[in-house]
Amino acid sequence: MHNIGIFANPQKKILHEKLPSIIQLMKNEGLNVLCPKESPLDHIYHAADCQMVSANDIPESSDAIFTFGGDGTVLRTVQIVKEHETPILTVNVGGLGFLTEVLLDNFNEALKSILSGDYQIENRLVLEGRINMDDNPMYALNEITIEKGRSPRVIEVKIDINGKYFNDYIADGLIISTPTGSTGYSLSSGGPIVVPTSHCVILNPICPHSLTNRPVIIPDASNLKAQIFTDFPEIIISADSQDIRQVQSKTVIHIKKASFYVKLIKYTDSDYFSLLRNKLSWGEDFRNKLRWSQNK
Repeated sequence: MHNIGIFANPQKKILHEKLPSIIQLMKNEGLNVLCPKESPLDHIYHAADCQMVSANDIPESSDAIFTFGGDGTVLRTVQIVKEHETPILTVNVGGLGFLTEVLLDNFNEALKSILSGDYQIENRLVLEGRINMDDNPMYALNEITIEKGRSPRVIEVKIDINGKYFNDYIADGLIISTPTGSTGYSLSSGGPIVVPTSHCVILNPICPHSLTNRPVIIPDASNLKAQIFTDFPEIIISADSQDIRQVQSKTVIHIKKASFYVKLIKYTDSDYFSLLRNKLSWGEDFRNKLRWSQNK
């Protein structure tokens, strides 16, 4: 590795303090650091003598990309990287961070491990959505969501799988999630947790009108066709809450596995189950342990 691109969340105040020393550390290791032009962090990047590059050019020009922020920063980076498949190291700066691999305080150690080759690349499924009459595809690492938006009433989403009719969802919306996204919006809507390297897609209705409409897991090779019906002027289709489109009733979107993956840099001994257990605080006792003594 020689050229390293950086994407950082300017809303994280601690980065205004830490980024200069982080960039200097990378340069001391002989790395060429590429930073995006016209960023709110421009003054830091210029002061650190980064190579200033258009954000859209960073993936092609970098051997790896380091993101500093939370899951939102990772998802925004994915929208830029897309088919370039540039490996991404995700550094957590506060928040839950299911997608983030390294804590900010442990970055120095992580950098040494990566430069010594002590890492692996994990491929994550990406969804591609193509809306009829729109030549610009949507890509999602977490999920493509069809939702009612500002409509006070439910919408209908008709789903065909591999050319065969599957179901009509009468609901507030429908989440089409990757395994990576199973711990995101889908989880908060009652969906299952799926190991992120699994080869499947989750269909999860949002507040369905029928209690028998439950999340369904299908093979990732499936081709989905969704047609949306509503009496409201516009509803919303979004990819990772980053690419948001307003569409009208009878709009059709085709969703399938993209031709590329998101490549995440992982420690060799990275343990997803430990991450899951810690992030969700499994095994902790949230009861009030003083409940028997408070009346004494």
